[in-house]
Amino acid sequence: MNRLNWSNIKLRNWIYTYRIHLIAWSAFIVWETLIILFFTGILGTFGNYAIHYLINITFFYTYALLLEKATGFPNGTAWKVPLIVISTISIYLALVTGVDIILYNYTNLLPGEMPNLRIRISRVLYRGSFFILFSTGYYFLKRFIKEKTEKSRIEKQRFQMLLDKEKMEKELAMSKNAFMKAQINPHLLFNTFEFVHQKLSAHSPEDAKVMLYLSDMMRFAANTQHNEGFVNLSEEISQCENLIALHHITQGAIYIELASGPDLDEIKLIPLVLLTILENMFKHGNLNDVENKATIAVYTFDGKLRIESRNLPRLIKSKVGFGSGMDNISNRLKYAYHQNAEMTAGIDEEGFYTLNISISLNALNTASKTTKAELTILA
Repeated sequence: MNRLNWSNIKLRNWIYTYRIHLIAWSAFIVWETLIILFFTGILGTFGNYAIHYLINITFFYTYALLLEKATGFPNGTAWKVPLIVISTISIYLALVTGVDIILYNYTNLLPGEMPNLRIRISRVLYRGSFFILFSTGYYFLKRFIKEKTEKSRIEKQRFQMLLDKEKMEKELAMSKNAFMKAQINPHLLFNTFEFVHQKLSAHSPEDAKVMLYLSDMMRFAANTQHNEGFVNLSEEISQCENLIALHHITQGAIYIELASGPDLDEIKLIPLVLLTILENMFKHGNLNDVENKATIAVYTFDGKLRIESRNLPRLIKSKVGFGSGMDNISNRLKYAYHQNAEMTAGIDEEGFYTLNISISLNALNTASKTTKAELTILA
């Protein structure tokens, strides 16, 4: 019983797989039978139809298979195809002629008298050429569908590879961005702890104010690790003001001006860019010359956010901290905004160290929204 059920399932699967072929052959046989009946008034026996259509269908698929094998390799196709045509039509001619002779002489499946040899050969050649023509069309249709399916598969695979590559690049960019932020955050932390240490050791009455600035900055530094990868630019400007105030308390008179435009409240930027620029000034700049004040300007102009800094460099370079702050900024801007961000730095003709950053406002908005959407999906 189990074997019978298995056979039925196998038969149903076979019928479903080749249903289009079965429907097409059934329609062809019915159509051809009706045409012959209409024009000749002769309806053949079931046995005659069964035997000859079995031969024709086998011939159809055999020729298509041999044609596929012959054209599978380009070399020798010019002589393989004609050889297959001649050999298959010859075998078909011999087989059908022999079967007809047997049916005429030993059965009553074929009505009437057997035609002469010339007529029989002409009919068989016509019939064989007919099925060779349709078998060739079937071969090219099958080849076209196969190539189209393969092309579609390759395109889907290529598209998936592009998606995977883009995803990997974004993950790499976010990882590198996080790594470089991790380099900057401890630097800021250790500097602020040093300020606290200096003030507590000196027992200055300004300790309370220092601690106020310090707690505000530490809160900002901690929050940068829990947002969408961007901070409000106005918040970082406030922390820069706190840091300048701390240096005024710990180092006395320093001359640095921070100016910002009125339209920065809605702009989000990757964190610690301004603070790193400011820290770089404190480490490597001469901020004690009242006639040559250091300046930082943040504003928007011509569809871009612009950050500009200018200060005299120290005659003796500081060895405190690490010297990769500016490189970190450049790399992080590159990863976050690609070609939409530009950064230049160097000594100008007057001997001032200048730094200029410009970022497209559209890129700022796009990067912030894209990162937030990605984090929402991951969550």
